[in-house]
Amino acid sequence: MPYAGENAKKSIKKQSFIMSGFIYIISIFCLLFVTCGTTPQSSQSVPAWVSNPEGTYPSRDWIAVVAEGRSQQQAEAQAMDSLARAFRTDVESITLASWQFNQIIDSSSGNRNIAFNESQNFSQDVQVSTNINGLIGVQIDVYRSNSGTVYVCARMNRRECSARYSAMIRENTAIIDRLLTAANAQRPQNTFNVFSRLSFAYALAQVTDNFQNILEVLDSSAANRKPSYGTANAIRARMIETASQITVGISVQTEQQADRILFTRAAGSFFTEKGFKIIEQPASNSQAVNYFLNADVRFETISQNVVSCRYIINASLTDRTGLAVFSFTEDDRKAHTNMASEARRLAVRAVDNSFKDGNFSVEFHSWLNTFFN
Repeated sequence: MPYAGENAKKSIKKQSFIMSGFIYIISIFCLLFVTCGTTPQSSQSVPAWVSNPEGTYPSRDWIAVVAEGRSQQQAEAQAMDSLARAFRTDVESITLASWQFNQIIDSSSGNRNIAFNESQNFSQDVQVSTNINGLIGVQIDVYRSNSGTVYVCARMNRRECSARYSAMIRENTAIIDRLLTAANAQRPQNTFNVFSRLSFAYALAQVTDNFQNILEVLDSSAANRKPSYGTANAIRARMIETASQITVGISVQTEQQADRILFTRAAGSFFTEKGFKIIEQPASNSQAVNYFLNADVRFETISQNVVSCRYIINASLTDRTGLAVFSFTEDDRKAHTNMASEARRLAVRAVDNSFKDGNFSVEFHSWLNTFFN
């Protein structure tokens, strides 16, 4: 039999439990009442920049745009377009400038005379800070509303970004000036040594011109501080003038006459598109030629599981003294299920493409950029 005191304790515990349950129900009811009678928390935390970007990021200090979309990717793409337009350009040109600049830095790596100290973190800045290629120092805010709409604010601080662009422009201009000085000092002038320096300076100036345009939007006073080289177009005019003074003789040896004509014209188009003059099949001692490109192209049919045609290109570029300054080799094959003639046709096309814009073209451009090592 339980004691009376024990029964009293049980009674108190029961009453306490009932009271706790009652209080819990009242609390839930009150909470529901408050929740239904006020604005949802997510709506209360809507960032001010969604409706009033100027108030949050005043235009005297920032260039800021707000875009919206059904997804963050779509909203960021819209912000990218809007921010690019703010700099009087488009996404494609900004992205291309970013790619070109990365290519320039990569091609100059290990170069004793060229170092992009201010630009060492350029690629990292673009990839880490923002998805907007070519615009350094972009900051992004993202907000997703209750309805699922995503808002993105992309912005650049005028003072901070102006300082970074100014530093990169000074650095690039110093390199361009050194390249132009070196080109002017070369004798004779109608050489690839001169052209390569001008070509590199032009590529760098194109990117720097883009930086200057961005800087002038960030800081209007920068319009009074133009780079010393002028513009990229001025360097391009000088580069074209130098190219017009260089004549390349092209001589191709291969089995079939039709192929020889095709490959000679393909190699010729590569040089003429850059402004050089060409002479087809010149005499080896021609005084009208500055450089001689001699190419030997061979084809070999191979029958295994499929029929393939192996092609081998051996080419060398020599100066007037006979010194080889550039050499190129490509060895590959093209296959067809059963037709040797079709495999050979594919191989001929591959050789033609190599001279125009394929492997030969790529390696020749890389060679040009090694002159100032």
